[in-house]
Amino acid sequence: VERSLFVTGFGYEHDEAWVTNIELFKEFTDVSRGVRRLGAAAVDMCHVALGIVEAYWEYRLKPWDMAAGALIVEEAGGTVTCMDGGKFSVFDRSILVSNGVLHSKLLERIAPPTEKLKSKGFDFSLWFKPENYTADV
Repeated sequence: VERSLFVTGFGYEHDEAWVTNIELFKEFTDVSRGVRRLGAAAVDMCHVALGIVEAYWEYRLKPWDMAAGALIVEEAGGTVTCMDGGKFSVFDRSILVSNGVLHSKLLERIAPPTEKLKSKGFDFSLWFKPENYTADV
């Protein structure tokens, strides 16, 4: 983690999830080579797949923000989960992608605040899922 560069994004609503992500931004800025905010989730995830940065995380993305980037990271051999460490689906409300090497170390820092949000009632239910959509979710 200490020799890594990370990317994250911030939603438009300045709520508890936004505050939690600001705190994660500060924490990882202190313990890593830096955290960037570039503004396009799919591009951020491509940077992970290319090895430019080691990881990306964000709350509250929509499926169309995550689908292509998550697939590209997986195809490049990276790891994709929810921010609590759960299995990822494009209908989820959080994403953590990494080069795979650091994933468990990142989850040690990211999962507890995410669980805290859940305990406060933050909505982590799936976004709308089409009625006859079949996937492993």
